[in-house]
Amino acid sequence: MTSRFDQNAVNVEFATESDIRATLERRGYRIVDRAFSTGRPDRVTFPLEDLSGIPLVAKQYPAGKGERVYQNMLALWNSSFGRKRQPPGLPRPIEFLPQEGVLITERIDGSPLSELGSENEPLLPIMRLLVDLHQSGTIASTHRGPKQLIRSLRRKAHYLQQAAPQFHSQYLEVIEQMQAVRPKDGELVSSHGDFSPRNVLICADRIVLIDWDRFQQADRTRDLAYYGVWRWAADLRNGRSPNWSALWKCASLYEQLKPGALLPDRLVFHVAAGLLRVAHSIVKLWPQEMQYVPPLIEEARRQLVSEAER
Repeated sequence: MTSRFDQNAVNVEFATESDIRATLERRGYRIVDRAFSTGRPDRVTFPLEDLSGIPLVAKQYPAGKGERVYQNMLALWNSSFGRKRQPPGLPRPIEFLPQEGVLITERIDGSPLSELGSENEPLLPIMRLLVDLHQSGTIASTHRGPKQLIRSLRRKAHYLQQAAPQFHSQYLEVIEQMQAVRPKDGELVSSHGDFSPRNVLICADRIVLIDWDRFQQADRTRDLAYYGVWRWAADLRNGRSPNWSALWKCASLYEQLKPGALLPDRLVFHVAAGLLRVAHSIVKLWPQEMQYVPPLIEEARRQLVSEAER
């Protein structure tokens, strides 16, 4: 299941579906169904079986991205979060086909949490999974401390200046507010980077995290904040009154599992960053939904002002 707030669609030259099919079959894989789309312009996905009948999935990535995702998943699989954890916290990575840009992983039957609704969230095991990820010690090649995060948001502001200038000044104003309250560099942990109900897969006997495109070293509050932002934005999009109950429930459970790990100023900083990320994503990928951009930017500003007044 793909959210309309997904990130980073890129136009690239792809190997054709027929080329991918031929390569997979030459390597001994059996395609068990027709190709199915994930709803993204940079993804073609095939359900597979290997010679033993083990269910797998092959997913195509834009040029250069699949190799990084494979290496990220391989490092995680070999950590306390992967094969050493019972059950493992992610699907097992199998191999990467560089010429086709195709990543092959274990295929796990389950439903994304986003399909179940917030009232059915098994938050305690999900937070336990997140704590285990953060404590896995897996090192990602990408680092996103507060300084790097603001630099990334400034690049997004430059894009808005060209693509949606009506939002640029307000967007930039929030970035300046973030700069003024930017927390000092602290501990960076193994972070999913796109931790949302869309990427939490609920299975009969386990919960796993999927889609490791944005795996990075980051503050532990980044994943928590984005989970809350995703729920807030989903409420906005679906015509409900947005609220932060999911975020505060997650933060409370995380704090129970890892006492003293969360700092409120860092959480607000990353909430504001997540709201700006979603606003930029809408402009870039779903311009027909521009009406959601102003309330996202305004909520980021309001969060920062409220924190400054505490």
